[in-house]
Amino acid sequence: MIEELIAKVFAAREAAHLEHWRTKSYAQHQALGEFYDTIIDQIDELVECYQGNFGLIGDVKLVPAEGNVLSLLSKDVGWIAKNRTKIAGGVDALENIIDTLSATYLRTIYKLENLS
Repeated sequence: MIEELIAKVFAAREAAHLEHWRTKSYAQHQALGEFYDTIIDQIDELVECYQGNFGLIGDVKLVPAEGNVLSLLSKDVGWIAKNRTKIAGGVDALENIIDTLSATYLRTIYKLENLS
């Protein structure tokens, strides 16, 4: 399950970075830049802590991002919420990191929807 989350985060990060370069909106440019800068450190922390508890992760099969970046982030944050407990395996510290990761998604969604 953690491997699927990693693949989703990498796809979202890539999509955000590409859209960051394409957008003509300064607010979107800033929001997407903040997202792709922040999210990679957060997934790194989660994976390292996960491995500290459960051992090394399995293979991560990267997937291409589908749809526009806003719909991708919205879809992913829903998936993360639905699978939060499974990903964390009952470890509160991992759930807290997942919550921080989700907050980054939600903050970016807010900025893309309301500050453009």
